[in-house]
Amino acid sequence: KSDSNPISFLDTSLAIIQSQFFSDNFFKEFPFIEFVSAAKPTTNFGLKELWFETCLKISVFFSNKSSEVLHKVSFGQIIPKRKLKSINNKKITFDDNTSNDFDIIILCTGYKVNFPFLESKYKTELTDNKLNIHSPQNIGIEAPYELVQKMRASIIILGPLLARKGEAKIAFPGGDELGPRPVQMHLDALEKMGAHFTLDHGVLNGRSDGLKGVEINLPYASVGATENTLLAAVLAEGKTVIENAAREPEVVDLVEMLKKMGAEITGAGTSEITIEGVKKLNPTNHEVVGDRIAAGTFLSAFLATHGSGIVRGINPENLPMEIKKFKEIGAEIKVEDNSIEISYDGNLNAVELSTLPFPGVATDLQPVFGALLLKASGTSIITENVYDQRFQWIPEVQRMGASVQTGWQHAMIKGVNSLSGAPVNSTDIRTGASLVIAALQADGSSKITGIEHINRGYEDIVASLNSLGSKIEYN
Repeated sequence: KSDSNPISFLDTSLAIIQSQFFSDNFFKEFPFIEFVSAAKPTTNFGLKELWFETCLKISVFFSNKSSEVLHKVSFGQIIPKRKLKSINNKKITFDDNTSNDFDIIILCTGYKVNFPFLESKYKTELTDNKLNIHSPQNIGIEAPYELVQKMRASIIILGPLLARKGEAKIAFPGGDELGPRPVQMHLDALEKMGAHFTLDHGVLNGRSDGLKGVEINLPYASVGATENTLLAAVLAEGKTVIENAAREPEVVDLVEMLKKMGAEITGAGTSEITIEGVKKLNPTNHEVVGDRIAAGTFLSAFLATHGSGIVRGINPENLPMEIKKFKEIGAEIKVEDNSIEISYDGNLNAVELSTLPFPGVATDLQPVFGALLLKASGTSIITENVYDQRFQWIPEVQRMGASVQTGWQHAMIKGVNSLSGAPVNSTDIRTGASLVIAALQADGSSKITGIEHINRGYEDIVASLNSLGSKIEYN
């Protein structure tokens, strides 16, 4: 639309593009882009990417006057019907020695095409443990399966998308192989606020003409359902009260960040949270609460190997019952405001523990405690009250010589004198962590597969443990 920067999509009769694909603000900010089509796109991947499902030919050219823009463009993946041989300035040559005078031409049959020249305006950067989020005024409404399948927590974007856009499309979440974790609590809460949902070929479609504040009583103190409701309620009209809300430190931390952004919330850390909806949220800076599950994992590793160490960056008040259980097992514990020190004191004792919502023992630490108790004196009883599929670590440690029996939601661990290294498989993050701890106690070497789960939940656990004297390597 501008003589100085004409960029057009040509031959789009077979392409899947439409002007409605982008907001009016997009065209105001990038007036040099022109779309020639009225067909419907299959998926909105945001402003940086377009997805063409069945296009046979899409031509993109940059005139000589737009050479400045051209230099900023580098297509990460170009998959033509004919292989490209070379691209030189204004000419593109194919492997059959035919050429085209357009600056860039893309021939595709259902591949993702990136447009990096938009990244300067809309980008998110992670550097030195700092995540800088640059958010556009307008965003997409869909979380594609390719992303959602990797992480169950993806369902958490449902509430904020409905609050901000009035529409959301989210594939059912994947992630760990922990069996079905129901999302019905999330949907029930959002429906009570005015949302409507349909399920179409594995994609959850949500719509709302405007969320309204209501009183919501969660049947279970679910962290995810509490967070989803919170994120929807901050922009809803009126007051929302969440009864039986989760009290976990992560919920409190989320509330603290939202309050910095202008949200009006009271009751965080209690079973009743009240939210007064606001018109908008503002950017802020926030330091995320220390990962108590990672801290508990390292503390267990220290103790299981008869060692000692300090975990920094963790508030001891976020692990109250876990610290109590460590002491019962026989550890010496010293706490400060931002650290926990643990030492082996000559013996590991069998204990009984049950997982419960905070301030109880976290379900994520159940496999980790299980691995810690494999060589403890006596018989330990673990009761799982949160996820009935959380015992997937047990068949794997049995291959190493552990004596563990299960019945319904209980596991009975009889301490053994020794474990032997064996090939084992991680089915989820915490199973993987428990297998690492078991392997550190075992004679010989162990090989753990399914490490993508471990790496998703821990920031380079291999380097961290190796720095303390363990011998772990990738192969």
